[in-house]
Amino acid sequence: MYNRYRECVVLEIGKVLTRSFGLLAQHPLGIVWLLIQALLVSLFTLGLLAGPMQVGLYTVLIRHARTGVWHPEALWGHTSGHNMVAGMVFVTSALAAFVVGLPVAVPNALLASLLGYLGLMAINLLWFYTFQIMVDDEQTWPKAIRKGWDLMQQGGLGQHLLLIAILEALVLISTLSTRLPLQISMYLLLLGFSTVARAVAYVQLVLQRAFEV
Repeated sequence: MYNRYRECVVLEIGKVLTRSFGLLAQHPLGIVWLLIQALLVSLFTLGLLAGPMQVGLYTVLIRHARTGVWHPEALWGHTSGHNMVAGMVFVTSALAAFVVGLPVAVPNALLASLLGYLGLMAINLLWFYTFQIMVDDEQTWPKAIRKGWDLMQQGGLGQHLLLIAILEALVLISTLSTRLPLQISMYLLLLGFSTVARAVAYVQLVLQRAFEV
């Protein structure tokens, strides 16, 4: 269904990263504050509201990427049954990938790291566009995952794998600092950049909402 928006468009990583940096530079504190709110609500509800928070987060960022309008209040008001289920499935999947990568789960440290990395890549591939599509099409998460996979193939699977690797590497940079306050600040800023980049990549391939066509 996405072909009718932009036929044969291949994801341009350079433009995604440049545009994402520009958007983050416009509202660095605002984007970080959005992330903090989404993370805290997800944590305090034990993942129950993780889905609504993700949908709200991408509602703000997709609108900002498409129109330039900054409307952080759109983070709220997305609590619905299918959003909540999507969030719980996402959190459970991420936790499973994390547990598989623990040395306790797999005695061999190298194998544990490899399994953890492969699990992380699988989660990224499955969920890279899922919440963005749920924002645009108001789809349930299984349909959004399938559409996200189609969109990823349309934009080039290799390009998406490279973009995921770049974004994950950037977030990992935050662990290099030995000072906790600096580490947390770097993590939130780089996570903000990574989240904005996912919205920008989606907007590059899907210029407008499906039900506006």
